[in-house]
Parts: sequence; C-alpha cells; structure tokens
Amino acid sequence: MNRFVIASIAFLSLIPLASAETMRQQYPVQDQVMVNLTTEGWVKTDTARVSVYVDLVQQEETADALKTKINASLEALAKGVDWRITSSSQRLDQTGLNRWYVTAEARIQEKNIAGLQDRAKEASNPGYKVGISNVDFTPSLAEFETLRSQLRAEVYALAVAEAARLNTAMPGQDYHVRTVDFVQQRPVMHMENARAQTMMVKSAADGGGAGASAQLLVSVKQTVSAHVVLGRTEQALQK
Repeated sequence: MNRFVIASIAFLSLIPLASAETMRQQYPVQDQVMVNLTTEGWVKTDTARVSVYVDLVQQEETADALKTKINASLEALAKGVDWRITSSSQRLDQTGLNRWYVTAEARIQEKNIAGLQDRAKEASNPGYKVGISNVDFTPSLAEFETLRSQLRAEVYALAVAEAARLNTAMPGQDYHVRTVDFVQQRPVMHMENARAQTMMVKSAADGGGAGASAQLLVSVKQTVSAHVVLGRTEQALQK
C-alpha cells in the first residue's frame, strides 16, 4: 500500500513538467528587443475659433424674424463661414419684455479677424447688441489629427529602420517589428506663442490693422511616442 502511494505521487509529480514542456513547444520563447521611439512636429493653423454673442430684446418680431436677423448679423461678421448656434436662452426683463441671449461660433480665416469688433458694432442697434466674446487660434481637432497621423507614420518607419539596424548588427537573426504600442500624450502650446496670441488677438479683434492680424499664428507642439517590440521570425527561431 505504501509503495502504491509513493508511485502515485511520483507519477503525478511528472505531470507539471510534461505540461511545461508542451507549453514551450506550442509557444516557444522568442528573442525580443524592446525600444521606445518618439517623434514630434508642430501643427499650425490660419483660422481662429471666434465666439460671438447676441443680446436682444424681442419687441414685435416673431421668432422666425429674429432668427433671420441673427443669421444676417453673423454673416455680416464673416461671410461664407459655417456659423453654429451654441446656446440660446430667453427671460422676461424688469419691463416685461422678452430678452434673448444667443451665442454662436465659427472658424474664420486669419485675414478676416481684423475689425471684428467694428463689424459687430455696425450690426448692433438699440435693444440689439452683437459682441465678440473670444478669439482662439488653437488649431482645430482635424488639424491635430492630420499631424498625429503623419507622426504615427514616422514612428512606423522608425520601427522598421530599427529592425533593419538590428539585423545588420546581428546578421542572420531576422528580426522584424512585432508590436507598436502608442503612448497617449497631450499637446502643449509653446508659452511664447501663447503670450503673443493673447496680445495680438486683442489688437486684431479691436480693429487693428492688417499688419497686426498678419502675425496671428499659433503653433502647437505635438509628440507621439510608442513602445516597440522587435522579435525574431519563426524560421529564424528554428535554425
């Protein structure tokens, strides 16, 4: 009876070893080289996100008439742009009149920024005020994504070049790019450009000349990093 127990324990002790060997055969340990790759670029824009408000007292106009008037005022600020109403609210003032407050925004070409406040004043009249609340030269999401796609392409090319250098240094090993894991990073605006933006946007929106608006350019630095794994091919491992 004791011999049977000992033999059973010995037999069972071989099972984990056999399983480990089977695992190694099915999933062979592959030689890998891990590198971190980073590339950077600058996204630029020649448009600004302009925020506008309209503060008005509804008198005898219908809601449709007010909408038409607001759209005409926005078109007078900048023609041919896609103005979007971002908020609209109404309330009764102390005199019992219906007061509306509407905000809108659009991306406008840099050359059309100068004189925005002047055009807003021209569109205003008693009981109907048009104003510029913000001018932001931060690049658009589409411009950011265009740069990021270019930087990712550069990282892929760097990874392939790194594999080629490794194969040159170690002939016959046949390394290739196995994985590229991108690291999420936030864009950071260059501080000097940010300060210049604040000063020059105010000058242009307040009616500065063409010389002021010509310098309203903001570049935002974008960095793309990735963890890259270079591994040998199945054929190279079997050699």
